[in-house]
Amino acid sequence: GLSSNKAYVDCLVAAAIDAYVAKKKSANDGEDEKDEDMENASSLSMEKLTEVVQFMFKRCYEDGNFQYALGVALEAKETAKMQEILSECAARSDQYGLYRVLKHSLNAVNTLVASKKFRDQVVAVIGEQLQYLMESSTSVVIQKEAAVTLSHSFQILKQAAPVANIISKLLDGTEDESLLGLQLCFDLVETGDQNYVNQVEKNLPKKGGNGSEESGEEEKKEDEVWARYAKAVSVLTGGFASELALSFLHKYSESDVLIMQNLKRALEERGAGRNSLLHNSAVLSHSYLNAGTTNDAFLRDNLEWMKKASNWAKFSATASLGVVHAGHITEAMSLLEPYLPPTPNVDDPSASAVAATGGYAEGGSLYALGLIHGSDASSSSIKRKEANEFLRGHLRNSHANEAISHGAALGVGLTALGTNDLDTVNDLKALLYTDSAVAGEGAGIAIGMVLVGSGAGNLNNNLDPRYSEEIVDVITELKNYARETMHEKIIRGIVMGLALVNYGQEENADAAIDEMRSDRDPLMRYGAQYALALAYCGTGSNKAIRLLLHTAVSDVSDDVRMAAVIGLAFVLYKTPERVPQLVKLLLESFNPHVRYASCMAVGIAMAGTGDAESVALLEPMLTDMSDFVRQGALIGTAMIYMQQSDTCNGKKAKSFREKLSSTLSDKHQSTLTKMGATLAIGIIDAGGRNCTFNLGSKNGFTKMTSAVGTALWLQHWYWYPMMHMFSLAISPTFTIALNKDFKYPKNFEIQCNSKPSAFAYPKRL
Repeated sequence: GLSSNKAYVDCLVAAAIDAYVAKKKSANDGEDEKDEDMENASSLSMEKLTEVVQFMFKRCYEDGNFQYALGVALEAKETAKMQEILSECAARSDQYGLYRVLKHSLNAVNTLVASKKFRDQVVAVIGEQLQYLMESSTSVVIQKEAAVTLSHSFQILKQAAPVANIISKLLDGTEDESLLGLQLCFDLVETGDQNYVNQVEKNLPKKGGNGSEESGEEEKKEDEVWARYAKAVSVLTGGFASELALSFLHKYSESDVLIMQNLKRALEERGAGRNSLLHNSAVLSHSYLNAGTTNDAFLRDNLEWMKKASNWAKFSATASLGVVHAGHITEAMSLLEPYLPPTPNVDDPSASAVAATGGYAEGGSLYALGLIHGSDASSSSIKRKEANEFLRGHLRNSHANEAISHGAALGVGLTALGTNDLDTVNDLKALLYTDSAVAGEGAGIAIGMVLVGSGAGNLNNNLDPRYSEEIVDVITELKNYARETMHEKIIRGIVMGLALVNYGQEENADAAIDEMRSDRDPLMRYGAQYALALAYCGTGSNKAIRLLLHTAVSDVSDDVRMAAVIGLAFVLYKTPERVPQLVKLLLESFNPHVRYASCMAVGIAMAGTGDAESVALLEPMLTDMSDFVRQGALIGTAMIYMQQSDTCNGKKAKSFREKLSSTLSDKHQSTLTKMGATLAIGIIDAGGRNCTFNLGSKNGFTKMTSAVGTALWLQHWYWYPMMHMFSLAISPTFTIALNKDFKYPKNFEIQCNSKPSAFAYPKRL
């Protein structure tokens, strides 16, 4: 009587399925989670449960409700069942139905499955069916849709060759298909994973047939088709996408000159012009306002004002040019010419030895060079390599000077982001072992940037097998060195490096994170929080949230608690509305560091939404007792108001801007609060009011450059030159239309049905 639709039967069947899932889960995870479900389930026999479940599956097949069956298979973590259901679906339904089910299951896997290992297995199964659809389908629409979804699934699996295959199939096809192939190239570049994009490009067939094994038939493609390939390469590694972004930011920049002039005047009136911290923040605010727009007229007009910066402030001021000109790689060298250190002399190293003192502007210019090439993941990889070679020459030569070697190390990290290159790592390691505090911090972070997301030192890693052993040794050496060195800065650099290495590794990083979490040294625990945040970035993993919340309320060190709260924003960025709910109670904490971190977490999660509730949460913090909590609240609120018009949130955005300017001229506010207001002025109008702060790309992948940039930008709490990393974290918001010749089409318009005022730029002063 199982097939009867009585409530009683349904209830029993539901209970049986729950028990089945619970049993399978515990068998697959190997975890003994003793909850009530398990104890009820353990008394039932598996065979009977399997019978019931199999019967229900049959019923689902007959009614065509494949989604239900998929849900059970996903929850029970059975890859074989998934395969069975999908092949049943392929046999029983038309291609549209099959595509719908595959797309649904791919979404479900990405949002619901917590374990990376199982997710990868399922995605591979779905990929097989999509491949079959793409090749056998009679409808062009389905073929195209399947191709797109398939390339996404290979991207989740981090496999480059199959994606290159799909793109080259499309490029060889009709004109319409070739356009889709080029669109896929743009989508790939947008995820910010340069290494992966380079591998895809390597796997595309090359003219002259040296790209792949079937070189015999390579020659026969027509010139028109080769021209398409040239376009695809220019998007993937030629920097075409970044040129588009640069020309957009330059041409449509809405940055208001008066903002900077008022800021400068307000600081000088109160005699705060002598305060180097506020002067430095103002210079940085200028670089945020004009990030990527190449518009540095204000600096050139106010050189005297700029020259007030001395020592490390001079380093920061020079490096801020890199933020303004981010992505402007063609002019990079000539722009920085006046500041760059003299080229190292290869034949006679003693002649070009660097002085042990000074060198701040030189070091800043090397950092700026890295920012120009590293801010946009789609910038040309050949140019990036040239800059990297140049910076490494300076890196090897400038060990004697802290400022230059710090700038060179960060520049090298930015230009070699995610390349896993062994020689670069060794150059940086040599600098680390000079045991100079500031340079060592830069080297530790830079090693993390070179190896970002590689998982070196974990059970599985994505390194090139030829060098993986040596790189894993370097990671072990770093961990030991962090325990031996006397410099806190170096330890912090190393633990941030280790956190970056575990980006996107999910449960693969658990062993490394646990080791760091249980360390006696608070700096190691601090790194563990960022490692958790980056490893589970955007997964919304309950386990990661539990660990972070536990640390946020129980750790003895303020810094560690702070990092744990901010980590929540990374893990939950795909469901941002959960962050304010979680943080609500922490905002009332008596510990000011936790309150500061809560403000930043809400700001990062809700950036650019203008969300009224979040703003209301942060409002009481604007008048907090601690000056740095007020700083966090100002910066957090500015992030929420990014790209919002004056009418946003019942005109509150406008009054917030007014509050920022009045904070600067208020003589009772402390320096740290004024610094927050200064930076907030830059953040709220970042990139000529055309940029927003976003950790994800349009296709639901986490944007690697943004996640790395945000994590490093947050380190400005300890070391101000990290504020420049903001230029990695922001991305311009635009829609660009191109025709097949990569020209702008004439008379191209987009229909928008809301009032112009909803998206209007804020009024100029």
